[in-house]
Amino acid sequence: MQAASLGIPFQPIRGLRGTDVAKAGGFVTVRDPYSGEEVYVIPRIRPDWAVLHVHEADEQGNARIYGSPGYDLVMAEAAARVILTAERILPAEEFAAHPELTKVPGLFVSAIVRVPGGASPCACMPDYDVDAAGIGSYLDSAESEAGLRVYLERVNP
Repeated sequence: MQAASLGIPFQPIRGLRGTDVAKAGGFVTVRDPYSGEEVYVIPRIRPDWAVLHVHEADEQGNARIYGSPGYDLVMAEAAARVILTAERILPAEEFAAHPELTKVPGLFVSAIVRVPGGASPCACMPDYDVDAAGIGSYLDSAESEAGLRVYLERVNP
């Protein structure tokens, strides 16, 4: 996804020499034009959609993520379209007053929906922490489609 976020067709990668991963993945090598070294490259992954949970968004799709955004920004840039779920929807004027806090610009976003607690059972710090029991319940339920359906009905009645 890093390659897709940069708009390039592949990404050089280290660490595959001497493993079967490159062969199993069908990865190829190219010659580094600067060092002459053969390096493996992996093709870009460009998902049709990324669904990101954010702390705050406005109606134009601008989003704030407090703390480390992890891989969310790369996914937003790599995907063809983005859906945001947000703890809070704020007026656009609030975003205009503090543009430095915007992590995902609205031009990447196709839809926004307010979903308080939408990252649960994972964390959305500082709003709420990981729910370890909730993660365990999900893992126990997710082994079958029927179990997953029961879990989803229980946590989202």
